Amino acid sequence: MEASPTPAILLDRTVFVSAVQSVPRITDSLRLIVHLLAADVRLVGNELLAEEYLRYAQLLPSPTATALAASILGTLEMIRVEERFVLACTPYFGGKKRKDCVHAATCLQRGATLVSNDHDFDAIDRAGVIRRMTIGEAVRHWLPRKR
Repeated sequence: MEASPTPAILLDRTVFVSAVQSVPRITDSLRLIVHLLAADVRLVGNELLAEEYLRYAQLLPSPTATALAASILGTLEMIRVEERFVLACTPYFGGKKRKDCVHAATCLQRGATLVSNDHDFDAIDRAGVIRRMTIGEAVRHWLPRKR
């Protein structure tokens, strides 16, 4: 029996922002990120996503935002997204939202699950091109139950 492959996950900027915008309150998004950083998963991303994390860490300045961005970027498997995957995802973004299209292409190329509350991913998710979970679904899926 083969071991199941380590899941690959792309945490969209919406997860990061919801984790740090209400600091010092500990949100489910923050708990999710901390859990995934320690779990047996691969966090995947691309240069555009890394730039978004850094930008939001500066826009929402706090020691938590800075530390969280550094932790994510320190473990992030950076993907050079092939143009054919971007082209496969482009029709679902109507020629707009280039960053979101690249994030979706990253997921398609790596078989990663996208975690995001951004409705710009609804069409590509509905079409079954990539697997997308909302933050709430990801929290229910990965976080241990509260007692």
